[in-house]
Amino acid sequence: MGVAATGVPSWFTLRVPRSWFEFDVWRATRTGDLARLVDARVAHIPQLRQQRSALLRLLREVAERAERQGAVYCAAAADPVEGSGGLVASVMVFHTDGAPNAVDNTVDAIAGHVTAVAPTDRGFPWRTVTIVEIPAGRAVRVRGVERAEPDGVPIDSVVMQTLVPVPGDRGVLNVVLSSPHVDIADDLFDLFDAISDTLAWSRDRPDQLFTTSSSQ
Repeated sequence: MGVAATGVPSWFTLRVPRSWFEFDVWRATRTGDLARLVDARVAHIPQLRQQRSALLRLLREVAERAERQGAVYCAAAADPVEGSGGLVASVMVFHTDGAPNAVDNTVDAIAGHVTAVAPTDRGFPWRTVTIVEIPAGRAVRVRGVERAEPDGVPIDSVVMQTLVPVPGDRGVLNVVLSSPHVDIADDLFDLFDAISDTLAWSRDRPDQLFTTSSSQ
């Protein structure tokens, strides 16, 4: 699906698995869009009916976090069916103006400002920094397991960031994928790679925005 959002100076496209929920961040926190998305999924998969409230709650939490952090695009996998081994993950895209000097917004410069972190004895947190080639061009790929402590409770998450300079020296786009399932980190990195590697620039505004999911 083509994706674009206010504040991003160039259109971009990003593809996520068909099972993920895609939504407009602004509308998701102000209208009934999320409820309609969940109801449409339940109508298609009746087994999810008992999980409707949990699904909606998860999506609302993701949407609210995306808005607080200033994301211009968001999609989420939210399958809380007990015993199903379901996946909870999200992708958010951010646009920043970058450094005042355009020279500092090159891929090499961005990579030089991100610090790699070796694993501790307990294995977490850690971070690797590499440069990759994707359809949008050269990009900085940051992988790792990060630890946050909301309310003093440590929570580890698998996180991948892909930072790409916007053409025309118009800032930096950052595709951030995350999931709390650190026990399957390797599988998640494969999935996150596959999603991030679809990022591309588009000369034309996509025909449909935030309406239907598209398969990888």
